Amino acid sequence: MKKYTCDTLKNLSIEIQRPCVMFLKWELWAGKTTLTQHIIKNLLGISAEVTSPTYTYYNKIQDIYHFDLYRLSSYDEFISIGGEEILDNNEGIVIIEWPELIEQYYTPDISIDLQKAPVEGEREIRVIYTSR
Repeated sequence: MKKYTCDTLKNLSIEIQRPCVMFLKWELWAGKTTLTQHIIKNLLGISAEVTSPTYTYYNKIQDIYHFDLYRLSSYDEFISIGGEEILDNNEGIVIIEWPELIEQYYTPDISIDLQKAPVEGEREIRVIYTSR
């Protein structure tokens, strides 16, 4: 696992090819919005405001869907917000925070584990590439 701070996050490189489903797993308050902003703005080159979709469940920026499933309690709720249709017809990039609810139904192309490090402000990030 590599360690990063908000200042050194620009050194994080992730190989992303469309279509792509990314699962982001981490502790609460570990920096999910900062990492997602980095992915969308720096790795994908999209200059748009990236905000947390905690209360809207997902945001769409061009062909990128950014989900936050923290507040959902069942797979049926995921279906009701259109998540299943988006994943089943994905031709772009889908970034999913708190994917535990859908893990038995979908396999990500990329899984990112993010944890707070012992040093204040540092995060440990592990990127795992999986095949479908």
